[in-house]
Amino acid sequence: MTTLELIDKKEQLKLKADNIIQNGKSEKRKLTTEEETEYNSICKEIEEINVEIRTIETKLNKENNKIEERNMKNFSLLKAINDVANNRNLDEKTQEVVNAGISEMRKAGQSYSGQIVLPVEKRSTIQTTVATNGQEVVSEDKLEILEPLRANLVMAKAGATYMSGLIGNVSIPSYSGSNVGWAGEVDAATDGGGKFSEVNLEPKRLTAYLDISKQFLIQDSASAEEMLKNDIVRAIANELEKTILGNAAGTNSKPSGLFNGVAADTQALDFKSVVAMEQALEEENVTGDLAFIVAPNVKATLKTTLKSNGVAGYLMEGDEVDGIPVYSTSACTSKGMVLGNFNDYVIGQWGGVDLTVDPYTQAANGKIRLVINAYFDAKPRRDKAFAKKVIK
Repeated sequence: MTTLELIDKKEQLKLKADNIIQNGKSEKRKLTTEEETEYNSICKEIEEINVEIRTIETKLNKENNKIEERNMKNFSLLKAINDVANNRNLDEKTQEVVNAGISEMRKAGQSYSGQIVLPVEKRSTIQTTVATNGQEVVSEDKLEILEPLRANLVMAKAGATYMSGLIGNVSIPSYSGSNVGWAGEVDAATDGGGKFSEVNLEPKRLTAYLDISKQFLIQDSASAEEMLKNDIVRAIANELEKTILGNAAGTNSKPSGLFNGVAADTQALDFKSVVAMEQALEEENVTGDLAFIVAPNVKATLKTTLKSNGVAGYLMEGDEVDGIPVYSTSACTSKGMVLGNFNDYVIGQWGGVDLTVDPYTQAANGKIRLVINAYFDAKPRRDKAFAKKVIK
């Protein structure tokens, strides 16, 4: 029987079982032994049908995955770039991967301009072909951009919420305050001051570029392929975090930096000022896993500044300040440090990764420029979930 036939049979059995129950209820009596036996038999048959449906669906999913893997295998990004740079048509398998990326872009409502669009959700196994048909890249890795991107984002390590595969503008609910209070037995409940609002995420184009030597493009090793993908991921991650952890104001084309409007301290960093950051969050009832993100020069200061005031040790020991983990990145604005619950910071991503192969700009240097375009937005759900400072 097909899945539809099994579902139809199950519905008929459920109706039959329901009739048995309703007959007993309408006559205000318990089920007879025969009715109870029949009811239990029907329930058992329904469960057997459920198992059969799940078995069929599992088999279909496996078959679909095999088809997708077969369609996506033998994809080499190096070869695709090389083909575009030399004005050659993409082969069938490469075009299927690109079409999957284009489909993601269209679904997200975003435009693309590059000759290669990488799907960020699709996976493909890169395998070897037979020797007579030429060597291909061999790798057990997957064509998965998002996972290494998350791994490269310090914001994600600190706990930021990463949302992928978004479609159109997204409104995320945000709540501040509390609506809990005390009242007498017959007193009316009072407004506790809780407020719901929305944080709107809108796709903004992030662009970066890599210059790749023509000699590198003709490599066919898995390590070269992996290096290229990692370079693309790092380029996106660096540009994204440089904006998020910067001090520039937000515009229609880029998110606001966390340090926008934060004035530099007039006094040197000490243990008291670090504790004051913690206090500021506690007063706003910011709970959960807190973390610091700091610039490298702040990390150096934290590691070489004594706590003093009768407290032994340095401000930062190991990878923690006052028991709170510290993440350092050169993407953070110079001398900047931020403490917060980074679950309250949202990074959104739309569509695939659009790659434009430019063989002309760096032609004299024997290189090809790869222009990267992707769509992101980033905002805090609660501004008060973060305490920021720029040290002296």
